[in-house]
Amino acid sequence: MSRTEPHPLLRDTTARHERGAAPSDSSFHRIARLAAHGLDLPAALVFLVEGRALRLAAVYGTSLARLPRGSAILDAACREAGGLVLPDACAEPRFADDPLVTGPPHVRFFAAACLTLPDSQPIGAVCVFSPLPSPAFAKRVRLFLADLAEAASGELEHRRTTFRQTRIAADLAYWNRLSEEIAAAAGFDEAVDRALARCAERTGASLCFLAGYHPTYRLIEYITAHVSPDSGLRGFDMTRWPGGHAVDDVSFGAGLAEDRIIDSGPLRDLADLHDYVHLKALFRAGVRRQLAYPFDLADSRFGLVLDFETPAIPENTGRLVQDFLARLAPLLMGRLREDALERANRTLRTIHATTEAFAGLATAEALYAALCSLAVETGGYDTCWIGLAGNEPGRPIRVAACAGKGVAYVEQLRLSWGDTPEGQGPAGTAIREGRISRWRDIAVDPRFEPWRAQAHEAGFRACMALPIGLPAIPAPAVFTLYSSNPMAFGEEEQALLVELTANLTKALRDVATRQERDAALTARSMSERRIEWLLAASGTVLYTLSLQENAALPLEISRNIIDLLGYAPEEVSGPDWWPRHVHPDDLPRAGQGVALAIAAGHHIHRYRIRHRDGGFRWIRDELTLQRDADGSPSAIAGVWIDITEHHEAEEQIYRLAHLDPLTELPNRRLLNERLGAALDAARRDGSHGALLFIDLDRFKTINDMLGHSAGDAALGETARRLRLAIRATDTIARIGGDEFVVVLAPSEASAEAASAHATALGHALIETVTSRPISIGGRHYHLGASIGVTLFPKPADTIDTLIREADTAMYRAKSGDGDVVMFRPQMYQSILDRHAVEDDIRSALKDERFEIWLQEQVDAAGAPAGVEALLRLRGRDGRLTPPDRFVGVAESSGLIVPLGRWLLGETCRLMARIGADRPDWRMSVNVSPRQFRDPAFVADVLAALDQEGVSPAQLTLEITENLLIRDPEEVARIMDTLAARGVRFSVDDFGTGYSSLLYLRRLPIHELKIDRGFISQVPHDASAVAIVEAILAMARQLDLDIVAEGVETAAHVDFLRARGPMRMQGYFFAAPRPAAAWLAAAPAAPPAAPI
Repeated sequence: MSRTEPHPLLRDTTARHERGAAPSDSSFHRIARLAAHGLDLPAALVFLVEGRALRLAAVYGTSLARLPRGSAILDAACREAGGLVLPDACAEPRFADDPLVTGPPHVRFFAAACLTLPDSQPIGAVCVFSPLPSPAFAKRVRLFLADLAEAASGELEHRRTTFRQTRIAADLAYWNRLSEEIAAAAGFDEAVDRALARCAERTGASLCFLAGYHPTYRLIEYITAHVSPDSGLRGFDMTRWPGGHAVDDVSFGAGLAEDRIIDSGPLRDLADLHDYVHLKALFRAGVRRQLAYPFDLADSRFGLVLDFETPAIPENTGRLVQDFLARLAPLLMGRLREDALERANRTLRTIHATTEAFAGLATAEALYAALCSLAVETGGYDTCWIGLAGNEPGRPIRVAACAGKGVAYVEQLRLSWGDTPEGQGPAGTAIREGRISRWRDIAVDPRFEPWRAQAHEAGFRACMALPIGLPAIPAPAVFTLYSSNPMAFGEEEQALLVELTANLTKALRDVATRQERDAALTARSMSERRIEWLLAASGTVLYTLSLQENAALPLEISRNIIDLLGYAPEEVSGPDWWPRHVHPDDLPRAGQGVALAIAAGHHIHRYRIRHRDGGFRWIRDELTLQRDADGSPSAIAGVWIDITEHHEAEEQIYRLAHLDPLTELPNRRLLNERLGAALDAARRDGSHGALLFIDLDRFKTINDMLGHSAGDAALGETARRLRLAIRATDTIARIGGDEFVVVLAPSEASAEAASAHATALGHALIETVTSRPISIGGRHYHLGASIGVTLFPKPADTIDTLIREADTAMYRAKSGDGDVVMFRPQMYQSILDRHAVEDDIRSALKDERFEIWLQEQVDAAGAPAGVEALLRLRGRDGRLTPPDRFVGVAESSGLIVPLGRWLLGETCRLMARIGADRPDWRMSVNVSPRQFRDPAFVADVLAALDQEGVSPAQLTLEITENLLIRDPEEVARIMDTLAARGVRFSVDDFGTGYSSLLYLRRLPIHELKIDRGFISQVPHDASAVAIVEAILAMARQLDLDIVAEGVETAAHVDFLRARGPMRMQGYFFAAPRPAAAWLAAAPAAPPAAPI
């Protein structure tokens, strides 16, 4: 311990006033000198009992510096109440061996009188002595010393009383200062901080902090702390310990829960700290002892925790802390009451302020905004917001107004009043249950867990939500307030907030009442002006007709007829004006309107009437019969409404829904309606009609070469010609692209007559299309047409079957069976065959029945120099399907894209194997137009190369000329992207497509492949020789590689070798072989074929 334990005789003096209560040494010296002189003895001393020791307070006439230990004489001196006189200490057996006798000052004569306190307890003695015995004057000595000791004791008591009064005054001053500091604090939190600082100063603690205990949840919360600035713990941060901690996880948790003091005792090792994480952190920072004192404040349990850097602490520390708490609690309680009263007063001021503010506001939104602003500015709340309860799914709460420092916090909340986890917060509970929801410490309340982190970051500690609009449940709205003070929202404050919310509810009702009143006044005003408004703003014209002897004569008409038709009312008053201005086509029907209104009491019809400017306006005319007192028809009240724009919009909607926007011909929808009507009519009347399906030839060439604008122009001109070639009773429709359909209305008595009529019309339509060229951009282009025909009605005919039959016949015509082909049932077989091939392709992709065959390319010397990957389809029966049977179907169906992707991957996989032995070889593979234009084509090529680790320079992509002329900019972009990576491009079947040699200069073409059709005719056909030589010359001029395909004879080889270096490919050198068989022979490079 830091102090010695008090002697029982001095426990009052030393325990309470410590050493400072004793007289000064000069006073004791004077008493010693008086004792020696008064008794005419050589020496005297005064000693005091302090704890278990004796302290020499004064000495006179001797050189004695300190009192010896174990002196029986001195012990007897302070225990003998009547005083002690020893004429000769050497003659006393119990004192003869006393160190004062046997050693300096060699006492023989000794006398002493006790120093005592008012309660007669001895605290020391006044002693006189001599080295010589003196038996003569024992009584006089006792009396003198007794008087002297009494005087000294009185002096001591006087000084003790004076010291006690001084200490009491100092304590009073200390508590007055603390009380003033707490009162001057800006808030309760600052008051607590100042109190903790004073506590640390008074007790010598290095760290003093306040903790709260929440019995409902058995949680401990660290509230605030003070670290002594001159201690070793300065800089220690407890702000990382927010929120609630289980009682069993905190070193002093059980003490707070059970209302008992906790003393950790000396902390010497981490092993002493159990699993108390925070205590371990304090230990590492230097704490070696911890005390915790529970105390209650405002219905809440708190703990004052002191941490010391030394394991030994003053014995009276506990009494100091308890005394501190006994005085601090009332001060803090008073401050709490003051704060609560101040909050209540601020809320009361808010009520008064809103009462004035609400009076001048006219909307609910303004009321919400005013309340939130005043609650923050006048009420002192950190954040306030008002939310409106929504009834849509999820039961959301929409924030209508918000004010304060936490606006950003409120904006990011997901608010709901539904019975879901998101709806269990303060606002949701208040709306759903129609009651106040008060959360006084959201830092530890587990119900607030979903929002705690954001609330802590915003600095909120308490929250209250009050329903607005009671007694309705659920409440239509909620008023939510946040405070950084966990003690906020006391009972009195809550009552005032309820009153504030009631004021808002009343103000909302007043606003609603005013709005209803204003709406009623507005409605009345509108009602009074309705006629004027209708006439001036809506374009509605009112008129009255007088019924006289079944004649309807104009009686009056509103003045805004001048806005509708350009005529003044007086100009239209004559009986003949109306029939002269109604459109002649509409007059027979419109003229029946009055009669129909008289007969039915009400009639509505529509017709056109002439405007002064000569144009016609569509009007809606509504006539209502008026009767006189005896029920007889007396007048017609009429209303004209201009519906011209509406009628034009209906016509536009009809055109958009039923007509092709490019050609203004009926579209598929209108075609289906008219074909269905024609089919019904044919079955009903027993007549026969026909359906013609027209597909234009060579249209795609124009569209690809010249672009869509030129294609549209060609379609428009063709549609115009076809429309002029059919009867008015027939229908021609465009159903997409370059496809048209003609419906011959049923008019023939027999199928034979209908067939003859349809065939003749088909040839006439072809003549119409082909007889004259179409001029586009100053150039002439010739189109052709293929037509398929089917007749109706047949027993199983439907709209879809008729169109499919005509389409099938058209494809037969396109394949060369004639320009006009009549449908026959057996034509379906070709469609079925096509579908069978498509199904086989799909299943082959799934079953991995596609194969890659390889055919070598050789150089001029016949040595292998490359290879082309060719695609084959293995049927389910094991037989091969030739490419010309399935490639076209794959292209038209779109299956060529996944098939081409597979082919690229397999080609690169083979190239990886071949390239290991033949790094200078290249492998060629065909790319279809549809695959080339697929958005993922570039990525597919690069992925296949990267996956197999093949150099792009070893891959040659073979494309056709027709691919290059459609959308050349996009083609160039794709080719440039791949060529930049090293991929090579070859033009396959060069010379057989639509040649535009410009692309050879603009595009990254590396190779030309001369078509087998030319090679097969050399050297015997002069024109073929000329074409091949021209291609070779052009390729060499452009520095392009050349591959001649279809080389099958020695004559072919001799011809080509004579014309310079090139690569050759054909059966003369090697037939295509399955990749597996080719690879089996690959280790030994295949020998060149003999020539």
